Amino acid sequence: MVRKTMTVKELADYIGVSTDLVYKMVRLNEIPFIRVGRRFLFRKETIDNWMMVQETKGQIQR
Repeated sequence: MVRKTMTVKELADYIGVSTDLVYKMVRLNEIPFIRVGRRFLFRKETIDNWMMVQETKGQIQR
């Protein structure tokens, strides 16, 4: 069975940021996550889609 979620550490490595920043983004509801008990999990597919939206927002509108 293939895992479809990432931990905070795995996500931080995947998107190239610190775990502290991931926790901050979760706290501010800036990134999609799933809460299971005290753990935060992230679906790779959802994160990939979220990153594409972030790229679009970062482009200069003319």
